Amino acid sequence: MKCKGKIKEKTKKGRTVERDCNNKLTEHQIFCDKCGEPTGALSGPLSAKQNYKEAWDQFNKVKSKFYPFSIFIILTAFLLIGLGISFSKNLAEIFKIEQYLFTNLMLLIFIPFVLIPFALEEDFLKNHFTISQYFRGLRYYPQYFLLTLVNILYFALLKVLCTGYKLGITIDPILHLVRLVLVLYWITIVFPSVILIIRKRVNAFKAIVLCYKASAETRWQQFFLVVRIFLYNVLGAALAGLGLLVTIPLSYVIIERYYKKLDEFGLFEKPREKE
Repeated sequence: MKCKGKIKEKTKKGRTVERDCNNKLTEHQIFCDKCGEPTGALSGPLSAKQNYKEAWDQFNKVKSKFYPFSIFIILTAFLLIGLGISFSKNLAEIFKIEQYLFTNLMLLIFIPFVLIPFALEEDFLKNHFTISQYFRGLRYYPQYFLLTLVNILYFALLKVLCTGYKLGITIDPILHLVRLVLVLYWITIVFPSVILIIRKRVNAFKAIVLCYKASAETRWQQFFLVVRIFLYNVLGAALAGLGLLVTIPLSYVIIERYYKKLDEFGLFEKPREKE
């Protein structure tokens, strides 16, 4: 495949002319390394819209077999998180711990249970879920615990810097908007790390660094993907919670699928040093 971009060159007479680039492109290249022309990857294989559509087309054919999975996750991991947050105020008073800190403690303990399914199998669609699979996946709890801890500490830092929490100082209201932007930006960048730490066998810190570097060109697509996942789950919850039977497993499928696309393009690999 050749690049269809244009490059400007100077002739022997000093005139600047525009020529076809015609640089040979690799299969998984996002931009031409000669003229910088986009290859179409961001509107094709790495497109949030296309990945969602392809994931749904595959998932829709087998969605009924994931109902037991959805029920199990809702009645275990999500229920634990819900109960932990709901009773955090009362429990915080009992243990004499500030509610914000106690709520985050509950999230730190229970969120890893939501992430365990990312460690079950490499192809979520082709494997029939069993409870025994989930319990085998619990061996990855420590990795997900550390990943959750890193995220909580980052969000806590934003709370301190952008709201004046525990500082006892007045903060410009605009910083609340800044905090929201930084939270969304963080989630957009790091969501592939939930699979990366298992597939690449790296710790949470390295996974986040790799995700940051990998998302240099795909951040907007990842943002659109995260927004889609969030909105569809909100819609699923609004339908008396029944829609979650579909939207929860679909979310796992979409995230795994996009991780694979990023990996196919070699975006998690270290850049080669120039000889």
